[in-house]
Amino acid sequence: MFRSNQSLLPGWLAFALSVAFVFSGIAVLIFAFLTVQVIMQRPVNPLENNGIQVASVNLNYDQAAPPVVPTMPIGQPTPTLIPTSEPWQGSDRVNILLMGIDRRPGEAFISRTDTMMIISIDPDTEAVSILSVPRDLYVAIPGLGQDRINTAFVYGAQGNNPIGGAALAMQTVEYNLGVPIHHYALVDFSAVVNGVNALGGIDLNVPYTINDPEYPDMNYGYDPLYIPAGLHHMDGELALKYARTRHGDSDIHRAQRQQQVILALRSKALSLGVGELIKRAPVLYQQLERGIMTDLSLDQLIKLARLLSEVSTENIQNEVLGFDYVSSYRTPAGASVLVLNNQAAAPLINRLFFDTGQSSN
Repeated sequence: MFRSNQSLLPGWLAFALSVAFVFSGIAVLIFAFLTVQVIMQRPVNPLENNGIQVASVNLNYDQAAPPVVPTMPIGQPTPTLIPTSEPWQGSDRVNILLMGIDRRPGEAFISRTDTMMIISIDPDTEAVSILSVPRDLYVAIPGLGQDRINTAFVYGAQGNNPIGGAALAMQTVEYNLGVPIHHYALVDFSAVVNGVNALGGIDLNVPYTINDPEYPDMNYGYDPLYIPAGLHHMDGELALKYARTRHGDSDIHRAQRQQQVILALRSKALSLGVGELIKRAPVLYQQLERGIMTDLSLDQLIKLARLLSEVSTENIQNEVLGFDYVSSYRTPAGASVLVLNNQAAAPLINRLFFDTGQSSN
């Protein structure tokens, strides 16, 4: 059971340590917890069989969508952009939407969320579930219409409002997957590079050779990437490249690599021990504070850090909405996207986010 002892550490140090555990370990975020009964009584895409077209607002795609794409009745009230759930107190299950921002140096903290993971932390069972959502998943964006899921943040952030972008991304995930989202964390490229470097690098086993001559650099050019199969000690720059490359395989494989990097970061942070993390805390704080945005409070981050440090590897489930759960589809406008197979995905989502006991992978 999770214990909420009062922290004796100074605030800045507690924050740095919590970021180290949360970012490295599996980390961050919001909305009300639905019961297993509720999810069993409705499809994962709640309006899948409704058949009413979505009202379009400034979207580029033709709104004639395949049957499996969820639709939103014309006239349905647009969901509020302000979360109405109570702040997480540390005892209930919490679901966090972790988003990687495709942001280059000098750019605003607003761009496509090419990485999306739902991280579920259950203090009662001391278990964690992670689900990666493909960026090309074609979904209903509340109040707008249909588009790729990685565009929801950009739509909501119009007017330089990343909080509004995070809110709309959270609502979009909740609406289409049926998973309540309670909090968010936005992470940019610099946070990954600096976080890995501040921890002294990570060890990753590359299962097959990666050869990506079109890997993008930070100035929208190319920086060819070649990583032979085998065990590698990676610094922050190489770890980021490993997590971002996709030209050699697919976005599904990229999501698997991203989870591999996060779990390796957690392993490295825990292996250093509290004493060493305290020594590195000022550097971690300096390196990460500008590359991470979250609606979690300092107290919530500390509670998450303590809990995540106690979760055993056996109690971590990590999955990807991969080819067993999605189908390829080409929109009438010619865009290649993915659509969710609700019947296949529902048991996976129930197991990860609604089961009261921990199942093995």
